[in-house]
Amino acid sequence: MNNVLHYEELDSTNAEAKRLIRGEHNRDGSFCVNDLYGTVITAKSQTAGRGRLGRSFASPGGGSIYASFILEPPENPAEQRITAFAAVAVCLAVEKTTSYKPGIKWINDILVDGKKICGILAESVPGAVILGIGININLAGSDLPDGAGSLVMDEKERPRFFETLIEEVFHCINVSDSPELMDEYRERSVLLGKAIILLRKDEYPGNYIGVPAFCEGIADDGALIVRYEDGSIEELRSGEISVRLA
Repeated sequence: MNNVLHYEELDSTNAEAKRLIRGEHNRDGSFCVNDLYGTVITAKSQTAGRGRLGRSFASPGGGSIYASFILEPPENPAEQRITAFAAVAVCLAVEKTTSYKPGIKWINDILVDGKKICGILAESVPGAVILGIGININLAGSDLPDGAGSLVMDEKERPRFFETLIEEVFHCINVSDSPELMDEYRERSVLLGKAIILLRKDEYPGNYIGVPAFCEGIADDGALIVRYEDGSIEELRSGEISVRLA
């Protein structure tokens, strides 16, 4: 049974996970990071939610799920691979408990009807990996940023969805050596075989340069394989790159 810590509000569930890992809440000297593996921190709202590339992640509350999982560092610590498996877990939880058919936009966005309903952020810290997942539920109008969507779910269905999400996350992490798991990721990709735009950071802060490319595939470690207009091939890892459909 996983230890689930519930909060009404946090600055960020990932930030709280870091505080736990640093032992800031333990004053008796009995702290051991190994005891935290499998812990889930969840909050009804976040005041400083954060996404990939340092972007803010809107966390207005409602029925949304904001959760961070404290994981034992894997033998293969590639954060894009952990993120990929978490994306599969979210999709499986959605598919098992609702009628939605989600897709995955590399590397960490879950889409429903072309709109982002979930973001995922994996962070390596000394002694652990923190996996943050934010899922929009029953949000509408001004609560949603541009391009974002939301699952619509009866309040009675939410606990079952959350329990299924926890089960799927730990299942996918525990079988991360299975090649079928990356196949599941590829099957749900909305980019494979499509023309895309890679957004690379410019020399000026906040500016990005759009580079046209074609999505050739996804490597076993979660890297995006792209072909440029000149025919050259590159494997992209998380780094400082965002992707858009052309």
